[in-house]
Formats: sequence, structure tokens, C-alpha cells
Amino acid sequence: MIGLGYVGLTLAVTLAAQGRRVIGVERNQAVRKQLARKEPHVREAGLDLAGAIDGGLFTVTDTVPPGRDVEVYIVCVGTPVDDDGTPDLRQVEGATRSVADMAVDGNLVILRSTVPVGTSRRLLAELRTHADVELAVCPERTVQGIAVQELLSLPQIVSASSPRAVERAAALFRVLTPSIVEVSDLETAELVKLACNAYRYSLFAFANELARLCQSVGVSAREVRDAAATGYERAAMPFAGPVGGSCLPKDTAILSQAFLDHGAPASELLSGVRTAHRRTPEQVADELTEHVRCTAGFGPLAVALLGVAFKGHPETDDERSSPAVEIVAHLRARHADLTVRSHDPSVPEHRQRVLGYEPYAEAKEAVEGANLVIIGTNHRVYTQLSLHWLTERMASPGLVYDAWALHSRAAAELRGRVRYLAFGEGQLVRPA
Repeated sequence: MIGLGYVGLTLAVTLAAQGRRVIGVERNQAVRKQLARKEPHVREAGLDLAGAIDGGLFTVTDTVPPGRDVEVYIVCVGTPVDDDGTPDLRQVEGATRSVADMAVDGNLVILRSTVPVGTSRRLLAELRTHADVELAVCPERTVQGIAVQELLSLPQIVSASSPRAVERAAALFRVLTPSIVEVSDLETAELVKLACNAYRYSLFAFANELARLCQSVGVSAREVRDAAATGYERAAMPFAGPVGGSCLPKDTAILSQAFLDHGAPASELLSGVRTAHRRTPEQVADELTEHVRCTAGFGPLAVALLGVAFKGHPETDDERSSPAVEIVAHLRARHADLTVRSHDPSVPEHRQRVLGYEPYAEAKEAVEGANLVIIGTNHRVYTQLSLHWLTERMASPGLVYDAWALHSRAAAELRGRVRYLAFGEGQLVRPA
């Protein structure tokens, strides 16, 4: 298993739990040391790292083992994109070269990483300059936080360089799931993964654009959504809320670039989707700044950020591309005297400090004395909060910004000089 991030570690441990022997290859020394202590560096429900190690079926090293000692290499390294959406393939190309140097005739290489269309066929050509190997493309499609559960239930897309390689790859994944979907070629498998994530990202963009309009009109996006889908499944829409994480934005950018790479007209749809998502945190920061400016007696911004990760459900500790973090960054650019207290039951406190926050173990400690509380994720801890309890601990005047509209129905209960604003939920709610 080349690369032990979210994708590689969950697959490695889950395969080991099914009785397969797995050698994990990870270059990051800090990660290797943490894994040696049987401590996962990613938060995933059901990830039994200790069981895999104690059972003797999972070991970790920093070097790719020789092909005579393995049957299958699985490449799970990252493929990030830069600011303009261009994918950085250095990790996947480096991993492929490392495998090529060690592979022997008959080895199967499985590409699990998400790559631009046409990449896997180019990598196959490089692999075959060293040995007679086969390549399969078996993209990962799990949701962070419930990856182990989904590895054991989701259909697995499989394509490969030969019918025999398809059978070998399918046999491996049947250890996890009985549902294998074979597709005709490597490029189709690459596109399936990109299409899945870009489609979801597009749906979220529509829901959020509609929510922005509802807020301007003064109506509830939640009510519009629920009424539209009642007895009418064709209009089912996701909940509105800022979208982040490393996968959906990245894969949409890669798919958008594919149009240009393969001679098709640029996709205005995907360009618009990416723009809609990118501008949301800045628009929220502008809106909050305007409310503060228009409120008499509002002191220097003392922010309590509830939810640092990019999402709260399913639970994750991943703060990469977190919309809540981006909102705070935009606020910092507008308010030099801003201070930030934070709480997140999943993100370790030392990583919150790296962001310049003062982390607290309890939400009530973080909000004490704050004049701006941002509910940044839909974590169950925050869905269970009492809005009355929250506002009692805040400074006055104050503002609660609920990015997921978790408490919009309870907002009318507000008392005092703390106001409430929710993403997509009509106008500002003032205290009674």
C-alpha cells in the first residue's frame, strides 16, 4: 500500500481485517512513528489499527518492497491541485517510479489515487519499461469518517490493462464487497471517479446559491427545499451549507481541466460551480462584517469558532479546506484586532493552535465572553446545543452565525442583545 493517508490507511487496515497481509509504505516519519504506537493519524469510525498490527497482518515501512515479496502494489498517494486547478502529479509519478524500480514480471499495480483522464495509461507505459506488469484503475469513492463502513458496502469500480488483470483486481476487492462494477477501459474508470465528485459538488453549489437568494428575499431555504421535495422526488436537493474538504473541489477542478486537455470546449458549468463555492466564505465574512459595523456598541471582534473541521457529519478531524477556517481568515483580513477561541471535538488542539486559535476542550468555555459565535460544522455536539444556553454566555451585543442553520427554528427564543443569522434562512433574527 503506497501512501498511508485517509485513502491508503483505511484500505490497508480493512484488508488486514479480512485476513490479507498488507505492507504499508509511508515516507512521512512522524506518521510512521504514530502508526507504530498503534495510533491512527486519521479519525475513522471502525478503524482497528491495533488489531491489524497485533494480528501480524499489517506492517509499516518507508521503502517499497521488492516485487518478489508482493503480489499487488496499490498506489494511494495524493494528487492535489494548485490555485488555478492544475493537478500536481509528482506524488503519483514518484510512487509509480518507485514501484517500477522494484516490480517483477507478473505483478499487478492498482491505481487508487484520483488522476486526470489519460494518466493511468501513461503510467502503465512507464511501468512496463521495467517489467511485464499489469495496471488496474480502482478508484476510491468513500466518504471521510465512514470509509471503513463504505469499503465493505459500496460497489467497486474496476478496469485494467487486460481481462486477466481485471479478474485479479476484482478478486482482491471481493474480499471487501460483493459488488464489482467492471468498466471497459482505464479512461472510463478515471472519469467515473471525477464525475461522481463533480456531480455532488455541483448539487451542493446549486443548494447554496439558492440559499443565498432565499436569504436576500427573506425566506427559508430549508422550507423551500423541503416543500419542493415533498411527494416530488425529482426535486430532492441537499441541505445548504458551506462545502469544503480536499476531494470535491480538487476532483471538480481536475474534471474541468479535462475538457481543455482533450479538445472539448471549456465547461462553463463546472467553472461556475467552482466559483460559487470559492466565493461563499468571503461573502459570509463580508456579511458578518457589515452586521458588526451596523451594530452600536459592538466591541473588538472576539470570535468563538465551533467546528474547525471541514464537516461535522460524518465526523472527521480533517481541517483541510475547511469553510469555517476560511471564513475566519477573511474576517482576520478585515479586523486586525480579532481574536479566535475554538472548539472541535474531533480536531486535536495542537492543530487548532497552528491555525492561530486558542482551543478549548468544552464549547461553553470557548463561547464565554465572545461577541461573535460561528457554528461552523454540523457536528452532533452543535446540533444539541441550546441557543438560549449559548447566548447567555456571550457578550452583548453579540451575533450567532449558524453556517448550517442548525438552530433556525429556535431563533425566535432569543432574548437580550444577541442576534442570530443562519445561512440561507431569511433575514437577521433579532431578540424578542
